[in-house]
Amino acid sequence: MHADDKELKAQMMSAAEEVIEKLLAGAKEKEELTLSDIERLVRRAGQDVMKELTGTLAQAEAQGEEDRICPECGRKMRYKGRKKREVITETGEVSLERGYYYCPSCKQGVFPPRPTMETEPDGV
Repeated sequence: MHADDKELKAQMMSAAEEVIEKLLAGAKEKEELTLSDIERLVRRAGQDVMKELTGTLAQAEAQGEEDRICPECGRKMRYKGRKKREVITETGEVSLERGYYYCPSCKQGVFPPRPTMETEPDGV
């Protein structure tokens, strides 16, 4: 396991532990839990864990400030700095701070990662 992987795992474990603590605190609020209560608490905890892990992985994926190639025209994009953005994912809304790129040819901005965005090959 790489050092970055260990750090990423520690972040993810910490996020999961916080969700579990919240789940247990919610369970203690009621004197007696029904099976439906338990299901609701666990469903919510699962959703929270998925959201946290999605945000953590997406943030880690976008850490590199490498040169990027425009998915529309294939030209080199300009790095415009880091920006914060709320992104709707399959697991919920996630707050991300990542590099923002602008294509002077297409006049479009990109907030990676996005499936069609390529990293510029070495030596180009």
